[in-house]
Amino acid sequence: FDRHGEEGLRFLLERLRQTEITDVLLQREEASEELIEAVFTAYLLAEILSQGRHRAYYPSYSEELLPFLLRFSETEEDFLREKCLIALGWIAGEREIPFLTGKMLEDRDALCRAWAASSLMQMSFHRVNGAILQEETKKDFAKAIEEEKDLQASGIMIEAAQTLFSKKWLSASALEAEDEAQIEKARRSAVRFLLK
Repeated sequence: FDRHGEEGLRFLLERLRQTEITDVLLQREEASEELIEAVFTAYLLAEILSQGRHRAYYPSYSEELLPFLLRFSETEEDFLREKCLIALGWIAGEREIPFLTGKMLEDRDALCRAWAASSLMQMSFHRVNGAILQEETKKDFAKAIEEEKDLQASGIMIEAAQTLFSKKWLSASALEAEDEAQIEKARRSAVRFLLK
């Protein structure tokens, strides 16, 4: 689709518009094929847009895609929420900061909380000024990192915060190895900085 430029984007958006995802489909424990296809279509579209963020059409297509990703991210299916939260990092604007901080702090799934944090960081490479993100998320990152019980999610949150705030608390190798001692040390350093 990315080789077809705007034509490919229009095709994918039209597919999403034709999909009827009701509240009933979103609240099911097991996702329907229709919902899975819609989420993966939205994810693909966001990924293509991310790669073309320098193009003139990037902001308008991002705005058209946002309502779909926000709606789909309310699904009960964790792996689909994860996809939506990742994709939001590529296309979301300032208005979505509270939505993503809410997911980082309150989603029931640890990976969803982690991907929400990562998406907040990703936004600084796409549509949102890094200084604005720092100002609006500093306290939320501190709270999320301090309270996160899942080691992997905590590490991902710390990594996202250190990128956003230009710090170095945790090495990629310690995160990958899920080195508890290193992650806990990084957690303390990150929280101390973020609460200043």
